[in-house]
Amino acid sequence: MHKVTNEMKRLLTIFIFLFFSITSYAQNHDAELISQITEIKINKGKLIKNLYFEIKINNRAGEKYTKIAIPFSKLVNSSNIEAYIKDTEGRVVKKLNKSNIVEKSSISDFSLYEDDYIKEFTLKHNVYPYTIVYSYQIQQKEFLYIDYWIPVIDINVPTRKATLELSIPIDYEIAHKQQFVDKPVIDTTENEIIFQWKATYTDIVNKEVHSPPLSDFLPVVQIVPQKFLFATEGSFKDWKAFGNWQYDLLQGLNELPFAEKNKIQSLVANIQDDKEKIRTLYHYLQDETRYVNVTIETGGLKPYPAAYVVHNKYGDCKALTNYFKSILDYIKIPSYYTNVYAGMPTRVIDKDFPAQQSNHVILYIPLKDEDIWLDCTSDAAFNYLGTFTQNRDALLICKDSSRFVKTPGLKAIDNLEVRNIEISPDASNPNVRFSNTYKGSKYEEIFYLGQNYSDTDKSRILRNYITEEGFQLMDYEISDSHRDSAVMRLSYNAVNDNIYKHYGNNLLISNVAFTLPDFEKPQKRKLPVQLDFPIYKVDTITYEIPDEYKLERDSVAFSVSTKYGDYSLNVFKSSNRIVTIKSLLINAGYYPVSEYGDFYNFYSQIVESEGKTHISLSK
Repeated sequence: MHKVTNEMKRLLTIFIFLFFSITSYAQNHDAELISQITEIKINKGKLIKNLYFEIKINNRAGEKYTKIAIPFSKLVNSSNIEAYIKDTEGRVVKKLNKSNIVEKSSISDFSLYEDDYIKEFTLKHNVYPYTIVYSYQIQQKEFLYIDYWIPVIDINVPTRKATLELSIPIDYEIAHKQQFVDKPVIDTTENEIIFQWKATYTDIVNKEVHSPPLSDFLPVVQIVPQKFLFATEGSFKDWKAFGNWQYDLLQGLNELPFAEKNKIQSLVANIQDDKEKIRTLYHYLQDETRYVNVTIETGGLKPYPAAYVVHNKYGDCKALTNYFKSILDYIKIPSYYTNVYAGMPTRVIDKDFPAQQSNHVILYIPLKDEDIWLDCTSDAAFNYLGTFTQNRDALLICKDSSRFVKTPGLKAIDNLEVRNIEISPDASNPNVRFSNTYKGSKYEEIFYLGQNYSDTDKSRILRNYITEEGFQLMDYEISDSHRDSAVMRLSYNAVNDNIYKHYGNNLLISNVAFTLPDFEKPQKRKLPVQLDFPIYKVDTITYEIPDEYKLERDSVAFSVSTKYGDYSLNVFKSSNRIVTIKSLLINAGYYPVSEYGDFYNFYSQIVESEGKTHISLSK
């Protein structure tokens, strides 16, 4: 038997430590992207892209990454699919059988038709960890992006190594930008320029309350051609050039059938005011058409003709916007097809990088005295864009003068939630009557609930998600004052046996707290705060009390005011009632991590007041 020296023991200890450290580190993640290699070549105007992936599956939870979907369409040809599984020793234990590749539409639930498909397969093994290796090729003759490279398969999955290589003819012009990726290494040959980017993603980004888009914190490389062919020739030289390409796509799509013209004329025949004409026709659009996603032909960027919408009574955002613009063209009211990146949190458009950066289309109508903004897919109030597209840069499409305009932002008053709460004691449970009025985000939520759900589902959603915690819903009523009023009203009766608490000669009344976001403590917060619109809430709570009780103090008052917002609380007795009036405003803004402590200090004062406000009365 060989003698084990101290040095051998030391090396053995280090090896064991490293082994378990690496194993433990790996097991912290369900899966890991071990390697991704993307090789792109532009050859005679054609885009050829070879992609290679190695994904390590560490446990059963990681098996969701064993389902591989490879996109293709009429514009995007995918081929040369190869895949296999290797074990920890690098041995191939299973290969993909081509017969197991399934082709199917990638149609989404809200779509009628999408000209996008996927080739899908699943490869699994029964011994962890194991690695899936797969590769394929994509070819395109027409394209707007050479690549929008994000070497991340999931926000919770680390990327150990990723490489992007691009080869282009020496006279081929591109624009590129990178984020959390080093500048490219560039090599030039006699006929080609070769760019190479390398990236990792190991500092996992976790979503936090009211954080910016997580894509802002991922490694990204964007590459676009300066000149492109996509249905017709276009350019990303500047936004005006790109706008001209979009403008050309719209030409010849605004012709309306004769019967539709007569209908439009009859609707506005007795209306003199342009705004009222637009309002009437917008109601017609809302009543006669519906939104259905249709992404076909030019990568989903060219709308269907106005006549298509007239005939079918449906369309996507492009088709419905083009249709309504065609209606306004017919009655000689100028309007503009406008591109915007919709959704929340708001994503900032990089104006220094002309490229296709939108996902939605709306209509801009500049009148003499005011601007009208219409989302032609919406059933909500006239001239209300809402949280989906408010306060962001939008590209107005106009021949030789396309430019960015700002959509109107929601002010505090536009996002106001008002609750009038009346509480009366009962022999068993206090009866609580809520009369709530909503604008802004809550208006949209209640409007959508009222329009799209059955009575059974409405009750379930109200009971589980809308009614305040601790209250049992008894009955409710949803109403709006007018189709063009961006206000919804929700009234309901509820019971709560924790409102009034008797302690001898004393009575303790509980606050009905605001529903507030659960912001992370400063020591845990990693990302900035992004509030796309103000949070504004006002409560008036009236408690009935027996005549013999009085406030231990004549009144209670508390307030706090900072750059981040304002909060006030006032409690007083009025006859046989205790009245609480509360107001909360949190300002919209982008607050970096460096000042999160100050923001949280302001916010925690509100949370503390809301959580601990009890009204003490005595006989």
